[in-house]
Amino acid sequence: MDLREIVRTHPDLVVGHKAVSETLNVHRESRRFGTDPLEALIRTIGDENAIFMKGDIGRYLQAYSWYSLCLKRCLDHISVARRGHAELRYHPKNEKYTKRQKQLAAKRNLIGPYLELDYQSLIIHACILLDRTIAISSRFLSGDRLPSFTSFNKHIEFLSKNPDAIGQDHKKYQEKLMSSSEWYSIPIKVLRDKYLMHSSEKHMSFFGWGESSWDLEMITMIPAKLNQEKPLEKVKVISFTPRRLARDIEGFLKWFSAYWQHT
Repeated sequence: MDLREIVRTHPDLVVGHKAVSETLNVHRESRRFGTDPLEALIRTIGDENAIFMKGDIGRYLQAYSWYSLCLKRCLDHISVARRGHAELRYHPKNEKYTKRQKQLAAKRNLIGPYLELDYQSLIIHACILLDRTIAISSRFLSGDRLPSFTSFNKHIEFLSKNPDAIGQDHKKYQEKLMSSSEWYSIPIKVLRDKYLMHSSEKHMSFFGWGESSWDLEMITMIPAKLNQEKPLEKVKVISFTPRRLARDIEGFLKWFSAYWQHT
C-alpha cells in the first residue's frame, strides 16, 4: 500500500512522532547524539584511511557526521524557538528588551529563516545514514539470495518478502529490521519520498508545540482523501520531531553495533 494511503487509513488523526517531553539541554543532547554508536567497533577494524578512501566504512562515517551536524542545528532551533516563545511572544510593546532579550531576538531572526530547511535536511540525511548503515551488513550476511545493501527500504522489503533467504542464523536480524519499518516508514520515508524529494499533492507544513513544550514539531497536513476537492477541508496530520528521530536512530545503531560485534 502507498505510504500516503497508510497515513490516510490510520485510525488516528495525527501519525508519526510523539514529541519528547524531557527537558532539552542542547549541549547534553548534542554530545549524546554526536557520538557514533558504531565508533568503537569501527575502530577495531583498523581501516585508518576509511574517511579518505570511501568504501562502506568511510561512506558510513561521512553520513553519520553530516547527520549529526544537521541534528545539532535542529536542536539549536528548538532551543531558540522555545526561549523566544517563552520570553518574547508576550513581551509588552511599550517595554524595551533587556540585553539578554535583544541577544535572543537577534539569534532568532538570524537562524529563523533556516528552520524548515534544516528540518528537511535532517530527514534527508537520516535516510542516507540508514542506507549507509545497512551497506555494512554485507560484511556479515552471506548466501545466494541477499537483500539490497544500498537501500534501507529495499533491504527491509526483501526480508519481509523472503523470510528464509538469510537463514535461521540471522533470524533476530531479520525481525529487528522488519520492526524498524514502523518508525522509518512514517514519518521519515513518507515525508522524504512523497512531500520533500518528489512531486507531491497539495499539502501544508508548519511548526508548533504539541503535547510537549520541549520539542518543536514540524506538522504536515495532507488531504484526508485522495483528489479531495478542497485540500484542507478534511485532513490527516504527520508529525516529525528531531528529538524523537535522534532517539529512534540511536536505538537502532546501538542494536546494529551489538549485532555486528556478536556475529
